[in-house]
Amino acid sequence: MGRFQAFLAVQVGDEYDKACRSVHHESPSNAHSELDIEDMRLPTARAYETGELVVINAAELRTLTRQIPKYFLHNPFPMAVASAPLVAGGRILGCLSVRWSRTQAPDRPVAPGDLRHVRRVAQNLADRLLPLAEAGMSMEAPSIPTFIRPAPVEGPEPGSIPASNRLPGGVSSTTFLYQLGRLSTELAAAVQVRDVLTAAQSHVMAPFGATALMLCRVQEDRLRVVGSSGFSRDEVGRVEGTPLSRSTPATDAVNRVEARLYNPDDASSRGAPRAAADPDDQPRACMPLIANGRSIGCCIMEFPAPWRRFPEDEEIALAVLMLGQIGQALDRIYAHEVEHAFARTMQQSLLPPTLPHRPETVVTSRYLPATEGAAVGGDWYDVIPLPDGGIGLAIGDVEGHSVQAASLMGHLRSAVLAYATEGHEPNTILERMDGLLRALGASRYATCCCLWLQPATGVAKIATAGHPLPLISPAPGKLMTLNVPIGLPLGLGDGHHYEQREVTLPPGSVTALFTDGLLDTRALGPDAALTQLTAALTDSGRENMDPLADHLISERQSRKTLDDDLALLLMRYDGIRPGERRDVARFAVQRYNLQAVSSVRHYLKDLFRRWGTEPLLDDMQLALCEVVTNALIHAQSDVDIRLRRQADGVRVEVQDRSPQPPIPTVIVTEEAMNAEAESGRGLLIVDALATAWGSSPAGWGKTTWIEMTLPQQSSSAA
Repeated sequence: MGRFQAFLAVQVGDEYDKACRSVHHESPSNAHSELDIEDMRLPTARAYETGELVVINAAELRTLTRQIPKYFLHNPFPMAVASAPLVAGGRILGCLSVRWSRTQAPDRPVAPGDLRHVRRVAQNLADRLLPLAEAGMSMEAPSIPTFIRPAPVEGPEPGSIPASNRLPGGVSSTTFLYQLGRLSTELAAAVQVRDVLTAAQSHVMAPFGATALMLCRVQEDRLRVVGSSGFSRDEVGRVEGTPLSRSTPATDAVNRVEARLYNPDDASSRGAPRAAADPDDQPRACMPLIANGRSIGCCIMEFPAPWRRFPEDEEIALAVLMLGQIGQALDRIYAHEVEHAFARTMQQSLLPPTLPHRPETVVTSRYLPATEGAAVGGDWYDVIPLPDGGIGLAIGDVEGHSVQAASLMGHLRSAVLAYATEGHEPNTILERMDGLLRALGASRYATCCCLWLQPATGVAKIATAGHPLPLISPAPGKLMTLNVPIGLPLGLGDGHHYEQREVTLPPGSVTALFTDGLLDTRALGPDAALTQLTAALTDSGRENMDPLADHLISERQSRKTLDDDLALLLMRYDGIRPGERRDVARFAVQRYNLQAVSSVRHYLKDLFRRWGTEPLLDDMQLALCEVVTNALIHAQSDVDIRLRRQADGVRVEVQDRSPQPPIPTVIVTEEAMNAEAESGRGLLIVDALATAWGSSPAGWGKTTWIEMTLPQQSSSAA
């Protein structure tokens, strides 16, 4: 803290310059090496360095605050400052700083008589301090300074805010300390912007008698409203998105780093008039939010009319002190959100964007990130086309929940893809991945399970490294016993040999590969949790993999917090029996290409003619075009359409890159009266036409699926 041999301050309700506590007391010539270059611009530091009286008027101090926004927290209202060095016996013992409020007349200079008085007092103090210093008494400044304040004026000033609307008890009151303490406590625990807004309502807005409060943050050179209370939607809309280049009280508070106090009926109110005033304008205060030395936004407070003079300078200083904490909290939360979004985006990009579409298998996946800690982990999965025509399913889990775990997960997934493409068996891939982890010098271990399936025969090869074995249900109510050795986790072995076994999957069987985050081991224990998952898999319907996958993760998904991330890879093996027909098809629509929706209609017409499903054509055209149009408009991504001819009808899947569920849109136009309309019908149309439909997360986005059943054909008379 301070290294001054002496420091005194006379001021009105503000913290003294921190620079004066950083100046080296032995050699003024070394001051630059001990001070931040910004602090050397402050009057106290300059007075100490030069040994001369330094005076800064209100305009100069405002300019300095704009250049160095962090000083606004110590200079919240217009003031002039004079700093006089304490010089005695050829030594500079410290400085005396005096501040004059310049609220009413910002440009009024300090009277020469006042400056002469400051010099006399400074010299008197220096003469009295010198004998004490020479006697060896410590002159180091305390970490918390003592302020000398003038006696308060008796009685309220005309036009001041009544006691009922002001912070009770004044600057040193117990009430203020309570409000400040509660504000600090609540902001320390705040994890979302709404927590900050609630704290500001209770401990800033209410104590100062404000009727409305709005918190804004600067993003991309515009003001963005992050929270408001008491303001109408129209008022919020007028502020939202305001460019910083436009002069308004709010933007001026940010750009000029000043408190802009606005009264629509008082020309003497501080701050420029609003660019577009409303008849219902209320008195307002716009104050900058400072965090980490930057002006990151502003707080707008509205007060009841008729206008009474805004709180005194001391109250402004208190409000700025509180808003400084709010600015820090908002900046912390925003930084956390940016980091969280980066981690989630990185992890999501490492997962497969889409899964293979084959006639012999139906595959779906689910992934839920942990909600504790970094909310990002090392769980991963992949479905890989094998060079011999087979299909490879892989799933793994890297130790820990961090960006580092997600990064290592990306290495492992890429390695599995590369080794599988070369044609290696599952056990060989695990051995190579074990060596890869050691070569990378990874400090984390990982688990992995690989299942390679030959769709023509149903033969599957399985190997696992410390990972739970797959659950295979050959028929409803049944579970296949797997005699597969579980090897060491990857990264723990030294040339460990992994074994693999073969099993044959009958048509209609369902296989689940999962990470341990799917098991509720904390509440049930490992064995009971696995038994619960097995029952859910074997006792559920398997005609549609998406509802089954949603059912398996529903218990974990319903929880507010997840201590571990989870991944689920679900496959139904249909196979192709002799003489049986299983058709699949695929169609892609590029991003923003709404004109291509008509191509979807023509594609369906040709496809359904080949499949013999013409009775479903009209309904499927209408429903599918609605879903595709919805995805193009709201997801703003490429759209992948997958179609499957089933024994009793058709299933269509529409995949896009947005994780948000489909948005219903009902547009009442003349086109809506046309039975051939391609969009604007709303998802109610889909619900009315489809036998079943739904939306589920898949890969990087979601899958909206539609199933339609062919009408039963009545037998003709012989």
